[in-house]
Amino acid sequence: MNRVGLSVFVLSAVVFSSFLSAGERQGPRISVKDSRFDFGMVDPGAQPEHIFEITNIGDELLEIKQIQPT
Repeated sequence: MNRVGLSVFVLSAVVFSSFLSAGERQGPRISVKDSRFDFGMVDPGAQPEHIFEITNIGDELLEIKQIQPT
């Protein structure tokens, strides 16, 4: 979770600096590469992991306040 937070912060800082010279703002826009992942059959007690690549493609700060699995 810390990696996602740091990535979002760094990306937001870059986006923030780039829109200072831009005209019209669009706001934050999230892009998730491969937004679905099927773990298949998971053994009891196993703790499978998968990293989702999340990017702010907007021109304002994107805040991720909550994440829920489906």
